[in-house]
Amino acid sequence: MPGKTYEKLEAHREQVLPDQYFEPHSHAADQLAWIPGGARIGVGDSRWHLHGDHFAWIPALAEHEMQMVGAEEMFSLYIDPVLRLPQPRWTRPLVLPVDPVAVAIIQSLSSIDVDESRLDASIALLREILSSTEESYDALALPSDPRARAIAEAILEDPQELRELENWAQHFGVSTKTLHRAFLADTGITFSQWRTRARVYAAERLLVEGHSVQDTAELIGYSTPTGFIKAFRQVFGSTPATYIRAKRRLRGAPAFRRPLH
Repeated sequence: MPGKTYEKLEAHREQVLPDQYFEPHSHAADQLAWIPGGARIGVGDSRWHLHGDHFAWIPALAEHEMQMVGAEEMFSLYIDPVLRLPQPRWTRPLVLPVDPVAVAIIQSLSSIDVDESRLDASIALLREILSSTEESYDALALPSDPRARAIAEAILEDPQELRELENWAQHFGVSTKTLHRAFLADTGITFSQWRTRARVYAAERLLVEGHSVQDTAELIGYSTPTGFIKAFRQVFGSTPATYIRAKRRLRGAPAFRRPLH
């Protein structure tokens, strides 16, 4: 696993493949992970489907598993817990919105050798960014109810899976209300909202890979680009074209080439 090792921090970057699976494991250090191609991560009772706009924070000794979604690089900082921020939230798994300066720091530390003063400045700036970053609640939580989980996994595997909750209820021999409550209790959103978000997250990956808006809309089950663009705007707050331009700038963020002070 290529990367750089410092006294209280290790910075790694590695190529990952679609569906590549990392079995349950833990680290002695806190992990800050950025996976531009997206991943499904399980930490304790938490299950998330993350896309490239998310950081994952995994505290030291927390057992976790990962399954990659797209073929990209995975960037990870393994940070000595003595450097952990004092707020109680850092003792539990978190999903955080990606910050472009933090991305540049991670890319830099995992790619080039830095001296002690520059490392200290990088860590100080990263801690300042993380300290002021609010937890992200737009990560796609996966339901714990086994029937709702099966539905969620079917949609993640095939975004064109358009069966309504009533059809799924018949399939499992339960009431529609039972499945509705399971999605709402475990994910915080309704089944319809969850499915829309899952389809748009799949679209985000396709767009980054270079697919057109029209082709992407068809691949994730929308009959018209107009309906897809409306759903995309609801989830990401911008049109696909605007979002992807910003995304490509972020992924092409240069490593720091100047002192961080």
